[in-house]
Amino acid sequence: MNIQDAYEANFYREILKQRRSWYLVACILFVVSGLSRQPLPLQAGVFTLVIAIVPDLYFRYALRHLLVRQRVDRKKLFLGEQVTLTMSIENRKWLPLPWVQMDNTISPPLVILKKVETRLQAVPRETFTSSWLLWSYQRVTQRFTMSAYVRGCHIFGPLKLRCSDPLGWLERELLLPASEEVVVYPLIAPLESLGLPSKFLMGDYIGPRQLLEDPLWFAGIRAYQPGDDLRRIDWKATARTGELCSRIYESTTRRQLLLLLDTRAYSPQLQGPDSALQEFCISMAASLAMWGLEEGYKVGLLANCALATPSHALSSVVNTDQEGDAETTDMSNAVDYSVPGVSVPFGLNYEQAEDLLTMLACLTPDQHMPMEYVLENGYEMFARGTTILLISATQTLSEDTLELLQEQQRHECAVHLVLVGEPEERRELPGIEDFSCYYPGGKEKWHEVTHAINDAQGTLVGRSAVHLQLD
Repeated sequence: MNIQDAYEANFYREILKQRRSWYLVACILFVVSGLSRQPLPLQAGVFTLVIAIVPDLYFRYALRHLLVRQRVDRKKLFLGEQVTLTMSIENRKWLPLPWVQMDNTISPPLVILKKVETRLQAVPRETFTSSWLLWSYQRVTQRFTMSAYVRGCHIFGPLKLRCSDPLGWLERELLLPASEEVVVYPLIAPLESLGLPSKFLMGDYIGPRQLLEDPLWFAGIRAYQPGDDLRRIDWKATARTGELCSRIYESTTRRQLLLLLDTRAYSPQLQGPDSALQEFCISMAASLAMWGLEEGYKVGLLANCALATPSHALSSVVNTDQEGDAETTDMSNAVDYSVPGVSVPFGLNYEQAEDLLTMLACLTPDQHMPMEYVLENGYEMFARGTTILLISATQTLSEDTLELLQEQQRHECAVHLVLVGEPEERRELPGIEDFSCYYPGGKEKWHEVTHAINDAQGTLVGRSAVHLQLD
């Protein structure tokens, strides 16, 4: 028993001691009734004894033999979708409970569509309260519908039970480590809605193109076609044949797309991290990852921030008879943070998509490290022929990062940059002209996309009608 448990035990013991005077008054009334042979002192003694016994009985046994459950209908969902939380409490004893109140905490909070609140107490946004009347051996169930508009790992619990006697004199509470988890994926939107434009040097759109063409696996020569990038032209073959010739590249399942996610973003107005740009970068990485998998790339991820995971094993069913440590129960919704620097190995299947989205959902962008350290430590991900796509805020892109990416270019990796931020924040860094850069926009663009999600009451589909040419 820790200090907190000992303090609560002493506190409840003092409350019961203060009520001993009721028993003394009842005994005195019984003696007076016996000596005077009058019924009125006897009735008063019985009434006093009931007032003494009933609150004590509920104070001691009301919160015993209760089984509490909470479950969600979906463990993982996309931004804008709804989740239903089912909460039930079962009274496994003969003593009925006229009033039981349960407070449930959601961390971080969700938008509760149907919420039961008491009239006398303002419930915080991340907490909702339920009240029940439980008869002997009865189970009651309530359901709450919530909308997920915040990316992350959301933990329901711990639960705080309050119970009172029928007279409302004594109230007791109990903290239960009944917890449940919901992972909300980042926003996955069509690429053009995120501000990535199509890029064609001439002519109209002709035939299907890949999102990212990798020019490293040479397969042969063909006649030039309108819309081919000038960098695809083989000038030696053109001089030999007398007509324009373009290189073609071997189609292989070994194509690899490595996403480099830099979550550093600073707001001079807020004098701190810019959460809107951070979420924009994470959403961009998720959308490009899903696109790459659909296009047949093996997609991997390197991020320079930390990962948040629950620090305790979560249990959705709790029996109030089980003794638990109060400190552990109070920390049942706590999370642990990994060392900054998260990686997801390359893969091309349904499990890879789930791993990438789950990892991106649980990122903590405020805890980060310089992107240069990630590039230096993740050298095993930079295999020859890998297509590298850096997603970063414009203001945080550094010369050291560009130098390391230039080194990967010399090792036959195709490197492209997606820089999020306002146009006035763009900087002319040395060597940036060596890369294909895309500027999708800043906070205004991000608010436009999120408002579209809210208005549509659901998530956008991670596909696009536009094919980007990034070779």
